[in-house]
Amino acid sequence: MRIAMWSRPRNLSTAMMRAFENRPDCSVVDEPFYAAYLSATGLDHPAHDEVIASQPTDWREVAEQLTTGCDSVAR
Repeated sequence: MRIAMWSRPRNLSTAMMRAFENRPDCSVVDEPFYAAYLSATGLDHPAHDEVIASQPTDWREVAEQLTTGCDSVAR
């Protein structure tokens, strides 16, 4: 089963994420499209270089990982 969850900033999103990631039967991915967003926009956001280096920058690759298997997704 896959659950995709979005919430607005400063909401209960972090608490929900932590609750799910503490379950042995769940995997959590936080902001999987962030590197693709930064790469596409060129915006200078906090930790820009680290995010770009640590995550896929092609949104299609991210979508593929999210829809085909949790084991291949960077956490």
